[in-house]
Order: sequence, then C-alpha cells, then structure tokens
Amino acid sequence: MVNFEIAGKLECVWKVGAICGEGPIWIESEQSLYFVDIDGKKLHCYQENTGIKRSWELSEKTGWIIPRRNNDGFVAGCQSGLYSLDISSGERELLMIPDPEETENRFNDGKCDKNGIIWAGRSHDPETKSTGYLYRIDTDLSCSRWDGPYICPNGPAITKDDTILYHVDTFERCIWVFDKYPDGSITNRRKFFQLEKKEDGFPDGITVDNDNRVWLAHWGGSRISCLSPSGEIIGKVEMPVPQVTSCSFGGTDLSTLYITTASRNLDLEEFPQAGSLFRVDTKTTGYASPYFGG
Repeated sequence: MVNFEIAGKLECVWKVGAICGEGPIWIESEQSLYFVDIDGKKLHCYQENTGIKRSWELSEKTGWIIPRRNNDGFVAGCQSGLYSLDISSGERELLMIPDPEETENRFNDGKCDKNGIIWAGRSHDPETKSTGYLYRIDTDLSCSRWDGPYICPNGPAITKDDTILYHVDTFERCIWVFDKYPDGSITNRRKFFQLEKKEDGFPDGITVDNDNRVWLAHWGGSRISCLSPSGEIIGKVEMPVPQVTSCSFGGTDLSTLYITTASRNLDLEEFPQAGSLFRVDTKTTGYASPYFGG
C-alpha cells in the first residue's frame, strides 16, 4: 500500500491529555484548531502560527462547536441540547433540543454544510440503546430526523460540492453514504465502507478532502485510514495511541491533517501520548468548516 497522500511525519503538537478529544474544527480567520474533550468537559484551541494553547471549562459534555455566520460566537452541541456559546464570557443560551423525550442522549458529532445547516447525531450516552438519530438543524432552528436509529452515530462529513454526505454507524462498524440535494434533503442510503477485523477497531470521526477521499479515525484501531471515493483503503496514518477519534484539515493551505485522540481507561504508562493532538502534512487539501447560518 502506497501512502501517496502523506508528505510528512506524524507530530504530537499538544500532549493535552484529553479523556475523549473530539470535534476538531479549523477556524481560518484565527489560523487555529479548536476541539473538545467530551468526557473532560473542556474546549481547547491550538493556534498554529504562534503555538499558543488555550483551554476553557464547559458546563456539560459537548460533542462539537461550530462558528456562527453572524460572528456571534459559536453554537455547541451539548448533552442537553444545542446552545449558543460565548467562549470569552462562558455565557450560553439554550437554542433547541432535538429529542427532549430521550434524557440519556447527547450530541456526539456534527458538521455544517455550505448552506449553513448543521447535520449532527445524537448518541445514547450509556451506549446500550438505539435511541440516536442523524438530525438536520436548519438556520431557523427547526429540526428534522433523517437517519437512524443508532446507538452511537458518528461523523458526519460532507463533500465540498455539497452533493454527498457520509455518516458513521460506530457500533455496526460501517460508514453510510447519501446523495445530498440543494433543497437540504438526503436520499439513496447505501453502505460505503465496513470494518471487518477486530484489530480495525470501530469507525469514529471522518473528514473529506478536496479529492473526495474520506479520512477515517479508528477507535481502538490505532490509525487513520484514507478511503477512495469508491470506498477502498488507499493509505493510512499509523498512530502511537489506540483511541483515534477524529480528524480535520487545517494549516495555511489546508493540507495539514489534525488528529484528535482519547485516553479513556487507558494505561498512560503504556500509551503516554493518549489524548494528545497530532498533525501530519499531506499531499492533498481539505476545506474549512462553513459557519452555521442561524
């Protein structure tokens, strides 16, 4: 296997010790990578050009943050619902709850499409019941279900041209793919990729590059896989830690792949870099997340 997408060596840029690092998102205006620690209830920011590292305490488990188009801070997918979040003051305001009847669910992973609409999964936090769904949150804060049920939905990821949406079913160990339309609908659900071997671990977060290749984090599999648009493994990034959670492109030309990891229930003497933020230069590019339009 030729890793033609990889141009540099893997680097640990922040030994932050996240219990469950997740939700990496590149903010171009700040040249910074933001990510959360779900279990540790923290938000972290790494500024690439200065190396400055900042962290904030969060009120509850939070799966992701996405900036708002009106420049009014962020929206955050939390355990109890969707919130507006001002990280400077720590102030937040509840905007909506997709599933108020499911008290054990929380937002796990989410992305924004080019129309400013959020696609996000709700996960059963004890991870024993299929009560989670993939939701679409429109700019007027209306919400609709589009796929499920799941125990732990993950991903999702959307191609730059906004025509394909990928969604991860972690416990079924597969990635689904949908056709995506300008009216905000998705159809033609079909299997894109299936993990078969125990050593592969479980599929976790994903991102898509500008060549429509899918980059998959393997929880328990110690690697990132690069998949062709047809779902074939064409490259990989071997990781020094088992719990690889997600990835996102960043850097000045968006060719650097940032990778989040977890340290949940691991022996830190055996895996001293577990929970760290990593990066590797690639020969491809991604695109920065669109902002939420609400």
